[in-house]
Amino acid sequence: MHRLIKPIFWIFLFLVMMLVIDQFLVQVPPVHSAHATVSTFYRDFRNRMIDLVFGDRTSEPQSIEAVIETQQKKPTNKVQAAGKTATNMPSSAPPSKSKAPQRYIYSDSKGELQFADSLEEVPKEYRGQAQPMAE
Repeated sequence: MHRLIKPIFWIFLFLVMMLVIDQFLVQVPPVHSAHATVSTFYRDFRNRMIDLVFGDRTSEPQSIEAVIETQQKKPTNKVQAAGKTATNMPSSAPPSKSKAPQRYIYSDSKGELQFADSLEEVPKEYRGQAQPMAE
């Protein structure tokens, strides 16, 4: 019986330490960016593990667009989570309908590939061989 007490004690101590770490990462508000990153990762990991164990997969998005939409709908700070609106928060701009500027690629006199953001940035002697890059 005496031989079992020592392993049982260490197993119990390990489980208590895991519980303390779990509660620290879930309950304590982060004060440092590293703590916030680790807490966010851990909460996501923990939720996924709980979903795997209990078979509750209703929260799994079907596409990357669904993931982006759910992330944009989530409140970003505690003020928004409490139902208050933050007036100084920048709003996300709608995607612009205009085309992105065309980039060009050309080869210089040494044979090295060069990139330019517009045709005007390509030196005049290489404009004839400059080719627009595919999107």
